[in-house]
Amino acid sequence: MDNLIRPKVLSNKLGIGLSTLYELMKEPDFPRKVRISKQAVGFRESEIMEWIESNTEDRDDPQSPNI
Repeated sequence: MDNLIRPKVLSNKLGIGLSTLYELMKEPDFPRKVRISKQAVGFRESEIMEWIESNTEDRDDPQSPNI
């Protein structure tokens, strides 16, 4: 079974604020939330790690524009 990461923990792990995390959640390639209870959600750790890997691949691509 995959570990679930709560939004506040995830935002700390990513080094962003909660409002930025909520904006990322609107992106189609961001992992979908999992409902834990009526008021609590989390994210599958494996999906978050895959998302991080896919975004760092863009950074390492020499064809990627530097900003």
